[in-house]
Parts: sequence; C-alpha cells; structure tokens
Amino acid sequence: MGINTLYLNQHDLQPYYYVTVTDSTGGAVNITGATIRITMRPEDSTALKINRSTVGITISDATAGRFQYAWQAADTDTIGIFDVEFEITPASGGKFTIPSRNQGVAHISIVADLDST
Repeated sequence: MGINTLYLNQHDLQPYYYVTVTDSTGGAVNITGATIRITMRPEDSTALKINRSTVGITISDATAGRFQYAWQAADTDTIGIFDVEFEITPASGGKFTIPSRNQGVAHISIVADLDST
C-alpha cells in the first residue's frame, strides 16, 4: 500500500479511497472472501470518527488485492487531518492492519469548501 495523503473538500464523497494490498516483495495479496474494516480518527485525538466499519468498502479485484472505500456523509463533515487504517481479516483468518506502523500513517485532509454544503 503506497501511502499518500488524500485531500477532500468538506462534505465531498469522492474521490473514493483506493487501496492495493501488497506483501513485503510488492506482490499482490489475495483478499478473496476477506472482511475489511476502516477506522479513522482526528490526527490529534483518540476519539474515533469511523470505528471499524465495513460500510462503504467494496473489494474491486480480490486476486490483485484491490478494494475501495466510498465515503459516507458523516465521514467528511468535519474539517481536519485524520489518520486512517484498514483491518483485513482473510477468509482463512489471521487479521492484519494496513498500513502497519512501520509503513507510516495514512492521512485524510478535509478542508473547508466555499459553500459549506
């Protein structure tokens, strides 16, 4: 998973957050049958904005390790910088989290829009 900050305007629901899960060699991790949950919190807080939700997550190409997250209205209603992570539980078990802390932190930056709607 390459880690780049995603920038959104407040209240926007696109672009989606696209993820490709790879192993240490850069090869795709097959996520067929996996359950994927998103957690998001403000960068400077422990209060969760999204708490281990599966809503909005779609696996787009399981064998290539690709999935996407479609933002929900409550996700982007607050201005700020947020940390985001995905917890993946493969069909065979053995949960893992991306990005792992040795990879860094994934950020979402939500900025004010001009009309506030």
